[in-house]
Amino acid sequence: MDEINVILISSVRPENSFSAAVLMYRHLVNRSGIRLHILPAEYHEIVHGRFHSKIVPRLMRTPARRWAGDVDYLMHTTLPLEKRLVAPPRGTRKVVLTLAYRSGCWVAQRYARRHRVPLIVRFDDWWPDIAEVHNPVRRQLEQRFLELHRSADLSLCISEGMLKALGPHRNARVILPIPDVEAIGPSKSNDSTDGFRVCYSGNMFDYSDMLADLAQLALKQTDVRIEFRGRPRWPQALMDEMRHRHLLHDFASAPTFDDWLGSFHAYLVVMFFDAAQRRRTETCFATKLVEYSRAGRPVVIWAPETSAVVQWAKKSRAALCVTDPDPRALLSALAHLKMDRALQLELAVRMRRAYETEFSPVRLQQQFMEALNSVI
Repeated sequence: MDEINVILISSVRPENSFSAAVLMYRHLVNRSGIRLHILPAEYHEIVHGRFHSKIVPRLMRTPARRWAGDVDYLMHTTLPLEKRLVAPPRGTRKVVLTLAYRSGCWVAQRYARRHRVPLIVRFDDWWPDIAEVHNPVRRQLEQRFLELHRSADLSLCISEGMLKALGPHRNARVILPIPDVEAIGPSKSNDSTDGFRVCYSGNMFDYSDMLADLAQLALKQTDVRIEFRGRPRWPQALMDEMRHRHLLHDFASAPTFDDWLGSFHAYLVVMFFDAAQRRRTETCFATKLVEYSRAGRPVVIWAPETSAVVQWAKKSRAALCVTDPDPRALLSALAHLKMDRALQLELAVRMRRAYETEFSPVRLQQQFMEALNSVI
């Protein structure tokens, strides 16, 4: 079968970096059956205007960021930016792919319509609840977000919760996050004298407050050692203390990171308990969960009962769930897990099975390719 020309018009590009970019990279780059074409997606890339390339980004870091967000949204939903992009390649096997995140998706939607090419939209997060805009614009943004789902020839949802929240669609599919093909083996740096070691390597910016509360309590623990990797917005004194004890680490290159990641007894996934973030937790499926599955060791999820990851864990029984927002409840659960060797082995076996079945990179890529072929 001939290759599929995937025309990517998205604010997020395939990169081996953060979650959404990594998922695109794994599905699209150096993949058999795919010829990738990346087109500009945002105003400053298409028009090269100083206002949008310099002034708007600066405003987004100031108290005027919502006004800048309003302007950004209105420009991308009203200006015919798609007319400035090159035409699709010749042939019939082509699709337009975008991620429903930031402003590139609106350009992609109109480009696909203009050139009569099937539109595929990935929904990884509930963007209307994240966007820095004023409430009147947010309401309009949410309507467009839902309309983007309905208008797509194929809607790819990251979780069952996302599919339910978006509503009915003639061709919607759930494709879970795709992990790396390489399993995480035991690390040479694993030192049993460190006690029961738990890893958190995820979003430390958005979760800074709840992780700070956890870190402050964990400092007093002697039976469980929690290590973090990332750049949180913590008080300087807390960061200094954590770094001094080698509990907080900065970003690292792949070999160093992989060796560190393989040195733990268990892994931690967190989601918001804040009621204002409920829809995000119910629709987003934490990429770190599938990444941790590569280790075949216990995963502990600290998240609300209604979150997508807890719902998955309840069905699969492949992770230990702590649904109490009090960090003391989490530390108690970790201490219990340390003492229960049978539970550790049971969770490890089930997580390894998840990596080999539901989270299998081969299986998820097959699902992705079948989905693409369904609209051609």
